Amino acid sequence: MRWVHTFRFRVVVLAIATASALALAGCGSSADKTDNNSLSVQLSWFKNAQSGGWTTAITEGYLADEGFHNVDIRAGGPNVSTLTLLASGKADIAVATMDSYLQARDKGIPLTAVYNEFSTAPTGIFVKKSTGWTQWKDLANKTWTVAPIDLGWQWVKKSQGIDFKTQNFNGSNAAFMASPDAITQGYPTNTVYEARQHGFELNYLGYASAGFNPYGQILVVTKEFANKHKDELDRALRALSKGWTAYLTNVTAAKKANEQIIKDDDQLAADVNWFTWDAQRKYVIGTQGGKTMGAMTDSRWNQIVSQMKQMGALSQGFNATDLFDNEFVPDVKMPTIDQLPPAPAGVYQGPPPVL
Repeated sequence: MRWVHTFRFRVVVLAIATASALALAGCGSSADKTDNNSLSVQLSWFKNAQSGGWTTAITEGYLADEGFHNVDIRAGGPNVSTLTLLASGKADIAVATMDSYLQARDKGIPLTAVYNEFSTAPTGIFVKKSTGWTQWKDLANKTWTVAPIDLGWQWVKKSQGIDFKTQNFNGSNAAFMASPDAITQGYPTNTVYEARQHGFELNYLGYASAGFNPYGQILVVTKEFANKHKDELDRALRALSKGWTAYLTNVTAAKKANEQIIKDDDQLAADVNWFTWDAQRKYVIGTQGGKTMGAMTDSRWNQIVSQMKQMGALSQGFNATDLFDNEFVPDVKMPTIDQLPPAPAGVYQGPPPVL
């Protein structure tokens, strides 16, 4: 069985260096393709609820309605660098984290962000509820298990004025589950469900609560592709917004999409994926409820650029208007939390996540 592991903490340095080399070497570009009714999207992780908007756009026929006859939504994984593949012309659209995208831009890669799929990144720190620890100051002078290059815990140190030791996260929560007072990185989706399977309830401290709140997952294209394939991007993102709307609010559509996701990845447990579907919806919506789905703001980009510069993760500043383009975002309103239906009975064990 594969746990969802959404929004994994990525090692991006090698990927960005590779992407730089590819770009500078003048590798082929998807912008040169002639079939504007085909579409390739490179995911950052295996297919699961995190990419449910794309799956629903296929299963509900929204992409077909927009004229796409050949759609390839490609699974990612731990050894897949989406921006490398994008820069080398192997994909039209790539899914990336905001920080990895900014570091690629810092290296001079001519990319642009065109859509935001998660308004709030579901990334942060977990402790067992039995510890009684509920605030960042409670975790001072302890040892955290984290990815060494992740920026979230580094911002916590800086913004909260606390110190702690770190040890490298190896991709498994086994040690965390076995220790009564361990502290680890995780996701308020599958990590919560995994802990429940072991008989534990958790307290979650999201990095957003410490002031570090990048968009959770963005869609990136090369600048050349954005210039040459405006109509294609318009149509693809219109279908995607319809897909996300249905996946969030229509249980029948979510059932069909989740069945397809399990067919695409038979190592993914259906109950884990359903819990992730339920828990992630508040993060997809974030502060965007009732506003335009997928749209981004100058202020959010400027804040993250400033924070990354303060942490030494960027060597230069950027004008926010050069980092993203809302031109292709359709006029589709993000649902609000009160519009979300409950999960179907029996699709996962235990109580629902708090929305």
